Amino acid sequence: MKTKSSRQIVDFCAIKFYHTTCFNVENRICGGSKEFSGYSFACHKMIECSINGRRAEMMQIKLKGVIVPVITPVDDRDRVDEPAFRQVIRYVLDAGVDGMFVGGSAGEGPLLTADQWDRMIETAIDEAGEDTYLLGGAIDTSTERVLGKIRQLKGAGYHNIVVAPTFYTSIKAPDEHLRLFGAAKEACGDSELIAYNIPSCTGSEIAVATMCEMAKRGWIRYCKESSGNLDYFRRLLEQGKEAGLKAFMGDEAGISEGLLMGACGVVPVCANYEPETFIKAYKAGIQGNRDEIRQLQQRIDYLRQRLPLAGACWIAGVKYAVASLGIGSGKPVSPLQPLDDRQKAQINELTAARLR
Repeated sequence: MKTKSSRQIVDFCAIKFYHTTCFNVENRICGGSKEFSGYSFACHKMIECSINGRRAEMMQIKLKGVIVPVITPVDDRDRVDEPAFRQVIRYVLDAGVDGMFVGGSAGEGPLLTADQWDRMIETAIDEAGEDTYLLGGAIDTSTERVLGKIRQLKGAGYHNIVVAPTFYTSIKAPDEHLRLFGAAKEACGDSELIAYNIPSCTGSEIAVATMCEMAKRGWIRYCKESSGNLDYFRRLLEQGKEAGLKAFMGDEAGISEGLLMGACGVVPVCANYEPETFIKAYKAGIQGNRDEIRQLQQRIDYLRQRLPLAGACWIAGVKYAVASLGIGSGKPVSPLQPLDDRQKAQINELTAARLR
């Protein structure tokens, strides 16, 4: 039996409060008389507008800053390690990051079984609370599968939905992308739809012109760009500006350049391990401090070499680095290759130096 997340409980309480308050106000003012039913209607509408206004305010929040693509610790049977997952969430939030992206490539969302994916999204929203930018990944192999995940995310209380091109049979034509994202936007409704370009995982690049077309149609205001192609990112910012499109830099090698170009934020996997470096880099970027951000990029490049590039699988290095801090086992979801003893020893040395 599933337990409700804190946000689901808050929504339930708001609805309960709405009905109870309307009933009480109606009885006090109207005395239950049909003669004063207009007052009752006004009370209902006043409280309903207040609740809807709060929801609309949440939908219009501007996303920015450091969004951590949070890893998902798992046990030896690839089930979500809930205590460790809560621990890594608290670790990055306590460091001062602006938000989290749950169930993306770093979170191994597409690799989890359906019940464990559900457990992942519910645990994350329960632990993070309402004051956090929380993005949920609806990433799968077909439009209907993506729409099913969107519905689950919305039901769990997510207001920011990240969709990447469907994979396994990669999509190439602009019409295919528009078909997918058009259906996704319809399913999202008032929730924020965020396009995710990560051709290394999907085998499909969303063309800059297609991104801009989606923004012009009012489907997206944000995208996460993780191709590693700085020319693509530059064109995306330049051509998307007129349509109001903003972009997050998702490739760590391009964080300094991306921020100086005008990225609205960064989504760095190594922030699971060392969030403070990326917080400093973002602040330096928005202040236009070129010397500081390029100095911080050197540290980011070092982390990238020692963590994502530590072994055959980039996720394994990051997960083990977090485990070296005492959070989780460091195991990637099977069949992904874990680090060997030599690679683990190198990360242990890095962590020991960092904690001195």
